[in-house]
Amino acid sequence: MHGLMSVFTTYLPYFVLVLTLLVFVHEFGHYWVGRRFGIHAEVFSIGFGPELFGWTDRSGTRWKISAIPLGGYVKFLGDNDATSATPSSEPLPPEQQRRAFFNQPLYARAAVVLGGPLANLVFAFLLLTAVFFFAGEPYSPPTVAVQADGPAAKAGLRTGDEIVRLGDKRIDRYEDIQDSQFLYWGKPMAVEYRRGGQLLNTEIVPQFCERTDKYNNTLRFGELGMDQLVRPVVGGFTANSPAEAAGMKVGDLLLDIDGKPVDYFSHIPELIGGRAGQPVTVKYDRDGKRDETTVVPVADKALDCAGKEHVVGRLRVRPAVVTEFRSHGLVGAMGAGVRHVWVMTSMFYTSMAQILTATRPVDELGGPIRIAKAAGEASYAGWTGILNLVIALSIVLGVFNLLPVPMLDGGHLAMYLYEAVRGRPLSLKMQELGLKVGFALVIGMALIATFNDIRLLLR
Repeated sequence: MHGLMSVFTTYLPYFVLVLTLLVFVHEFGHYWVGRRFGIHAEVFSIGFGPELFGWTDRSGTRWKISAIPLGGYVKFLGDNDATSATPSSEPLPPEQQRRAFFNQPLYARAAVVLGGPLANLVFAFLLLTAVFFFAGEPYSPPTVAVQADGPAAKAGLRTGDEIVRLGDKRIDRYEDIQDSQFLYWGKPMAVEYRRGGQLLNTEIVPQFCERTDKYNNTLRFGELGMDQLVRPVVGGFTANSPAEAAGMKVGDLLLDIDGKPVDYFSHIPELIGGRAGQPVTVKYDRDGKRDETTVVPVADKALDCAGKEHVVGRLRVRPAVVTEFRSHGLVGAMGAGVRHVWVMTSMFYTSMAQILTATRPVDELGGPIRIAKAAGEASYAGWTGILNLVIALSIVLGVFNLLPVPMLDGGHLAMYLYEAVRGRPLSLKMQELGLKVGFALVIGMALIATFNDIRLLLR
């Protein structure tokens, strides 16, 4: 019940704000391209159902906000309905026929349909370009720290290796490795890495992991047994930190724990994980001076990849900021924007293919409630979190609509492709059948997503 109340009290305003913006961008893409071909738009609606308020512009287009904020549409002259799937049976006066959607040449109709998804992708690209131009592109070197007895160690990798390629993906940043972890769970992956000046190859088998984050979201990924190689410098403390209570400060460089050297930050859990409640001696460097203190690691509960709960010792310290920001000129920022849009697009289609082939569970499909929840969670990170969510959802909205499913833009494009190849449109009977199948598929996905959303709230 608390989760449901949070959706309406905390998350809903952000959900409406984000979805309204993205729907407007999508539908404006259809509208703008249509106007370029001289097609008259009768209605531009944000939302479905009864009109709440609106106005009619000088060209005769009715702009309106409707009661159900779960999408929108542009209804062009001569459309049978808001989906622009079939022509109206009502005859048009001769002077209006040239402005009707279905009287346009095939390339014009295809361009109008493509305009919506393309607008979402261009919008995300522009936002990313602006971020990379003014703030820089987040970058963490792909040099890794290898966990003892993990999949990477078993594959022969060592701490200090630089990952060059993982599977079929070239690795430029450590963030690319993280993306691959969420796409491939237990499938063997070819790894190319650099050790010194030598390029080496091996194969790694990720270990399937399922975790729950602080917002109660289920995260599934392939554990590779390697972390980013980060110096063991204290960047901050979490609540009730025993290290802070023992006198350690931000900026301290950990040297050794009970005589064992701390080579990198993610080495700390390996050294103290089994020492919960037992005093350990920590030697550290502070401003060039060495000192030591005694810390009693606090006992925390943690889940392993098999879902088994363990008690581990923690110092409750955070690493120093390790993400760099690569500066870009305008052209470089645009190139980085294109790369990020492409990566997110390929991740979406890969995930959908995995769901369809049952290699990824269908409970990862989310609907309006999950989007609202994500919007609310993003708000806790401020405008940076909201901006990241807008970019991600804009890309998802664009590429989802390009799926070749009747009722979606991709379904219309598939029918236009048939028309281009055969030289005549699909029969009206087959179009109606396709719309029924598409409607069933979309409603089916919506029901599954809503069921998943409700289960998420009831956890």
